[in-house]
Amino acid sequence: STAPCTNRSPPAAAPISVFGAMVGLRSVFVAAGVAGAAARAPTACSSADSVGVCGATSALSSPPSLLQRKSDLQQRGAHIALSDNAVGECCNAFSEWPHVDHDVTCDGCMALVETHPYGGRCDRYCESFGHVCVSAAEELDESCQVKYTARCNEPIVRTSDMLCKCRLPADQCPGVPGPIIAPPPPTWGLKRIEVRGRQLLVEGQPMHLKGMAWNPVRKGDRHPSGLDFPAFVDRDVELFAQAGVNAVRTYEAILDLDVLDKLWSRGIWVINGVYSFGGLAPSTVIDKINRVKHHPALLMWSVGNEWNYNGLYTGMPFWDSVGRLQEVAAIIKRHDQEHPVACVYGELGNLREADQHMPDVDVWGVNSYRGISFGDLFDAYGAISPKPLFLGEYGADAFNALVGHEDQGAQAKALGELTKEIVAHSSVRPGGVCIGGFVFELADEWWKDDE
Repeated sequence: STAPCTNRSPPAAAPISVFGAMVGLRSVFVAAGVAGAAARAPTACSSADSVGVCGATSALSSPPSLLQRKSDLQQRGAHIALSDNAVGECCNAFSEWPHVDHDVTCDGCMALVETHPYGGRCDRYCESFGHVCVSAAEELDESCQVKYTARCNEPIVRTSDMLCKCRLPADQCPGVPGPIIAPPPPTWGLKRIEVRGRQLLVEGQPMHLKGMAWNPVRKGDRHPSGLDFPAFVDRDVELFAQAGVNAVRTYEAILDLDVLDKLWSRGIWVINGVYSFGGLAPSTVIDKINRVKHHPALLMWSVGNEWNYNGLYTGMPFWDSVGRLQEVAAIIKRHDQEHPVACVYGELGNLREADQHMPDVDVWGVNSYRGISFGDLFDAYGAISPKPLFLGEYGADAFNALVGHEDQGAQAKALGELTKEIVAHSSVRPGGVCIGGFVFELADEWWKDDE
């Protein structure tokens, strides 16, 4: 357990969720060269980059900029969708478009339309009046401004309207020279999120995770009964943004779409934990998957948590646990082909054997506490599995047992050194095996102290 470690005084009625080194964590990410943006490949860096990773901007003034709420590709896509009159248009007059919401129409054959009749899909909308979908997006404030983009066949959820860009089929547009409508970026044809080699790609670009484990249980309650994402999200999401965090990892599934909306509004992805307790049937993941799989904040599913130590919290034997988690991963894949499946392990012992029998696991998370350095962990992992690695948990307590009191300076130093090692082995760089890591953890876990 860590001691409460902040000088902030919350309102009396507010739930308390604090992290001992949060004040210093942003400086840790800055020192490691990953503040404000996901790490990119060195080939994209300019010689003037002072921190060694491109695109580093202040998370205090804006959300993390790369591969988060809107990527550079999404920004360019929004511009294309709103300003392509110069290359010609080929669509019916807006008066013939069905279900236009509040008569909001935009340049370039795009309009704000109702989602309900079409299941939130722009391809179905465009086809309903003989057109072809070019692009789809969620809008801001009932306008033509793009909040985030989606594929034409991807449902846009939790909204009553969407921006659809439609054109007539090419054979119905004689005499229009060149491309009828400026094409979207080529990466829109790829899977939005995929694993390729040792990299995690989002819209075709490698991503580095600057993560935080998030398990908000208020003081006096226990896990998992006291887990309360809605009560903590407003406060905690601001701490995440200030620290430059771009992803959170949970131990139980976030199924509240409002919580996911608030995380996504600050550019924070979610690795959603859907199965860690072996006393539950594997089929229990199906409802969890289907409830939130279309939310844009979802990055990956995760199963297990250092289950090689705890036997899925039931004492299940190792090979039984392997079989159970492979079964769960396969079920997830049957119900969602758009998001990778991660499995979180404790250190590296017997991981090679587990990996060989778990083909539906795409990414391994490893919880590791080796002191102020990971030692040979990255090289050793590289010889075990060809799959991407992330640190499922890492860090140090805020309480210094050597001196008998809280020591944020020592904690920040340990986090800084460990984070630098993670960045040095990032797979956005040639030869790297690691896609990032998750500091353990935001909340002080008082429930672990039986006293």
